[in-house]
Amino acid sequence: MEFFEANEIHRPITIRTNTLVTRRRELAQTLVNRGVNLQPIGSWTKVGLQIFDSQVPVGATPEYLAGHYILQAASSFLPVIALDPQENERVLDMAAAPGGKTTYISAMMKNTGCVFANDANKARTKSLIANIHRLESY
Repeated sequence: MEFFEANEIHRPITIRTNTLVTRRRELAQTLVNRGVNLQPIGSWTKVGLQIFDSQVPVGATPEYLAGHYILQAASSFLPVIALDPQENERVLDMAAAPGGKTTYISAMMKNTGCVFANDANKARTKSLIANIHRLESY
């Protein structure tokens, strides 16, 4: 029964700072000024922020639209952190949509090297392409 009850609990909203265009501290201050209640996620990541509540839609702020961050579960940071991609490497992402991990890999490589992003579901590649462009992950 505990398992089913645990599934009813909403997971926290988290965002990942796009370090290609901003820093977490600057992003956090800007969002706080917009009425977003947030705090950095632990000491294990320098890019994550947890959102507690917001007076504005977090997925529609000017900063979101300009690619300063992406809505992404903190657990999705871990595979990229474990991979630890380095500049000028070549990385293959076989389940890339909607692009959270793909764009994080690109950011960690400072837009060098090459990320081959693919997804078996053609319809999902639209969100992948949109996020790659929005986050300037070329």
